[in-house]
Amino acid sequence: MFVAEWYLSPGERLDTKVFGQIEKSDCVVVLLTRNGIRSNWVQQEIGYSLKNPNRPLIPVVEKGIDPRELAALQLRDYVEYDPDQYQQALMKLSTYVGSLKLKREEQEKTLLVVGGLLAFLLLLSAGRR
Repeated sequence: MFVAEWYLSPGERLDTKVFGQIEKSDCVVVLLTRNGIRSNWVQQEIGYSLKNPNRPLIPVVEKGIDPRELAALQLRDYVEYDPDQYQQALMKLSTYVGSLKLKREEQEKTLLVVGGLLAFLLLLSAGRR
């Protein structure tokens, strides 16, 4: 998890730092509060995150925000959170992120199996020569 204010580097360009962290991320969770949704920084971070369609972007939207205010995220499913009952949103978010981790682990296992099969086939073909 990365929150720019927690990792101060005086003199470093903030956009470079934030966009660099987005690049390193497996997924991006954007918290859209009534105030945050109007932030140019938040909108830039969303736009930058959307450039990579393979990196999941998970919007967490404060209850009461009109979906039409979601701009580039307007047609995306999101986790709604109520500031007075945020635990429900955290559970949904945790479950979803956990499923992403499982999918990634399954993909890595599949790649290992495919790699193993290719190596086996290469060994077989080399033995026939």
